[in-house]
Amino acid sequence: MWRSIEEVPERLRDQILNIYNRDGNDTPEAAFRAWFMLEEQACIMTQSGRRDYYLNCWHAADHESVAMWKVYGSPGAGVALISNGGRLETALAENDEKFYLGKVKYRDPSFVQIGTPNAFDTIMIKRSSYEYEKEIRLVHWHTGNFHDALENFNWNEESMRFDNLIEDNRPIESGMSFACDMNVMIERVIISPYAPPWYAPMIEQVRDRLGYRFPIHKSKLLDLPPVHP
Repeated sequence: MWRSIEEVPERLRDQILNIYNRDGNDTPEAAFRAWFMLEEQACIMTQSGRRDYYLNCWHAADHESVAMWKVYGSPGAGVALISNGGRLETALAENDEKFYLGKVKYRDPSFVQIGTPNAFDTIMIKRSSYEYEKEIRLVHWHTGNFHDALENFNWNEESMRFDNLIEDNRPIESGMSFACDMNVMIERVIISPYAPPWYAPMIEQVRDRLGYRFPIHKSKLLDLPPVHP
């Protein structure tokens, strides 16, 4: 990273000064160091806060994607659950916990944002290479066991790093379960176009055995085009 305001590209330097030295009372170097400390703080809180967020990921589109079937439904046995924001909200309504639904932003890894980010920004951004996923994320922010790695807040002006960080050695939970009305959440199920013939009847049997009512359709992605005689 840059070690002084002089090393920062001019366009970003102007943004730092406009935000962190708006009143003009500090030197440019003091404004840079204030920004740098906040950036370091944000990085540490992002790392320690990863265990506090639980994500449920969806693909947003009006039609099927060959790429998504091949990546997530390969080599053939797979299903796609069709839903929408309203259904998700209603299906999860009996839970006391809060959920947030948002669209993922795709950025180049070298992108630098000047200013204070939203708490959810770090979990709603992915590399540009994944843009084909068109991802929507349902997020639960679990704040009950919040760990503050910066409780001591010992900023070292010489090294420009925080000293005496408090490590969180608790095991990471693999996930959380919530009440969900599946008949409300799922509008319909689509069977992979690459699935073998026996797969659709098996999924229907599973649905019936579990007492669900949503319709199940076979993908028409690989159907031959219509022929006019």
